[in-house]
Amino acid sequence: MSAAPDPLEWLALRIALVAVASIVAVVGVVWKIRDSRLPPPPTRLEQTIRCLHGEKGLDVVSPAGDPVSSTAGDGSLKTKVEGNGAVVSLASSVEQAKKIFRYYHALGGDLEGKLERRGLTVYLWERTASPTQRQGLYDCEY
Repeated sequence: MSAAPDPLEWLALRIALVAVASIVAVVGVVWKIRDSRLPPPPTRLEQTIRCLHGEKGLDVVSPAGDPVSSTAGDGSLKTKVEGNGAVVSLASSVEQAKKIFRYYHALGGDLEGKLERRGLTVYLWERTASPTQRQGLYDCEY
């Protein structure tokens, strides 16, 4: 048979558990305060604009002002790469990107070489885009 637990041991265990719970609670509160003071991370649109304008030196207009691209959940922009204008729609889901792609096809007729969907991004070019023009925008995909 085992001996009955000592009331002093139970008291020490309870005090230790309360101390650990208090430390965890304090750490949680400090973490929340730190998180609330940090600026929010940049959006896909902000990252894309920063890359196109800051790194590529392109002029960017946002929103694009295109009724179809305005439905893009993460925003849209208009720019020119090597003289060829492009509307970039940043969808928030694959389904939304497919829908934007379908809408452009329904409105634009033959868009061979001018319309492209890559993941969550849809590109509509004024003229058929060259590989270097496409790569200029691909470099800034987020």
